[in-house]
Amino acid sequence: MEMKSMTLLILYATQTGNALDVAERIAREAERRACTVVISSTDDYDANSLPAEDTVIFVVSTTGQGDTPDSMKVFWRFLLQRNLGSHWLEGIHYAVFGLGDSGYQKYNFVAKKLDKRLSDLGATAVVERGLGDDQHPSGYEAALDPWLSSLWSRLNEIKPHFFPKGPDFLVSNEELIGLPKVQVTYHNVNDMDSRLSTATDFKYLQMQIGRARSMSSGKVPHEKSKPDAFLKMVKNFPLTRASHEKDVRHFEFEFVSQVIKYEIGDVLEVLPSQSPAAVDSFIQRCNLDPESLITVHPREMENRHIDNNVNTLDVPIKLRTFVELTMDVTSASPRRYFFEVMSFFATAEHEKERLQYFASPEGRDDLYQYNQKERRTVVEVK
Repeated sequence: MEMKSMTLLILYATQTGNALDVAERIAREAERRACTVVISSTDDYDANSLPAEDTVIFVVSTTGQGDTPDSMKVFWRFLLQRNLGSHWLEGIHYAVFGLGDSGYQKYNFVAKKLDKRLSDLGATAVVERGLGDDQHPSGYEAALDPWLSSLWSRLNEIKPHFFPKGPDFLVSNEELIGLPKVQVTYHNVNDMDSRLSTATDFKYLQMQIGRARSMSSGKVPHEKSKPDAFLKMVKNFPLTRASHEKDVRHFEFEFVSQVIKYEIGDVLEVLPSQSPAAVDSFIQRCNLDPESLITVHPREMENRHIDNNVNTLDVPIKLRTFVELTMDVTSASPRRYFFEVMSFFATAEHEKERLQYFASPEGRDDLYQYNQKERRTVVEVK
């Protein structure tokens, strides 16, 4: 009989980063319970190894009209092979959490069909699948919080070996903050590529964007680190009333560099420019030097989140440029985990308590009102 893994495996498939965010939260909560965890993207995992696992948690998003994320396409095709049989995953336990938008007809379609396929292959569900909905006032976390509570309760019952210190043991959050995901290295100004100070055309901007994105903690394919085209926005008007809780807009662009071919149904990934004043405000608030030259690369345990084909160690970039091209400081509301981490750095007790409250399930609705509803940015969090 094949020996099963004693590690809880978390596999995620993301298009915009939300599924990764959920997967990392599940991993943190498992580690708080002294559980050994491995987290991986579906495109980094060998699906042939699934029968050797004990328990697998899947976190998958649905894109477009019920489509799988790009990072899941190969994995999904493998699972659809007819020769796998109905006993291929017999003895394996699994759980599925999906992220979708109920405004679309094929809401959470990927999570639903993955759940069915795993069951068809002989695996046993630990809990009923969870379905996060972007349309909910609290977003996907409204479904995630109770789903996680059920998951840990059920796993404690059927898989106690995952929790060697008992069902009530919890590591303090402080111990899980640990080292940052990435290592920032500062360089002497003489290390700067002479081309960076002389080039002024689109090619220069492409090079800067490519360098910045290759250092980003997000998983950007090597061939997609540079933009395909530069566009100018020519129309921007709202489609919803000012009183509507969501600001839906109509945009039109025109090409200012090369023209690219596209078809109906293609996905457009836009990297917008940010307000220089907001970028400067963020850097100043962090007490950083915008002119310093840096390289950013993952720490040893985080290599799975970076493109291994890109050597980021030899291409310094200005700190200001890195922030401008990889960190949304002007529009995106910070995630819930941001408030949890910030609570460890707050010096005033009332600020610490407020941040901890926002990061808790009890404070989820108030966080939505303070954060997403009011469209508060990282710079505006006070």
